[in-house]
Amino acid sequence: MRGNNTGAKTRLKIAQLKEDSFRKLFKNTQLPTKKQDMFEHWDVQVNFKVDVKGLKKVKMKDKKPDENIHWIEIKNVLGNKGWLYGKADFFAFETHKYWIVVPKVPLQDWVAKNISKEFFSHPEMYKLYRRAGNQDIITLVSSHDLYFLSEVVLEKEG
Repeated sequence: MRGNNTGAKTRLKIAQLKEDSFRKLFKNTQLPTKKQDMFEHWDVQVNFKVDVKGLKKVKMKDKKPDENIHWIEIKNVLGNKGWLYGKADFFAFETHKYWIVVPKVPLQDWVAKNISKEFFSHPEMYKLYRRAGNQDIITLVSSHDLYFLSEVVLEKEG
């Protein structure tokens, strides 16, 4: 059994709070429709589209998120193109104090060059991973690498 919907609803609520936090850094923003969010994979438009990525845990059972890593979704749980290949122009990766804003194409190129094509049965940096029961393809990358790919790093409010 995959668990209950309570965890999924909580994660969605947390994601919404992260997106709102990022959006507050700008004066004029546009939000996606539900369809655009699901199929185009973007969360905020500020003359460009940004997909906001909050802090995540390496494993669900970990007590706290880890600001030193970020998940990259190459294929989603249905096996379709993941958010890395969506319509967002940039990705904003959260750390405790900053948003690391990375343009899509350089991140796509970096993933193609630096991620092993070999699948692993557990999450490991720079290795492909598929969660049990899903058709996704994801990988872990270092926030440090994202920083060097970034065009801007924005300090979070408060």
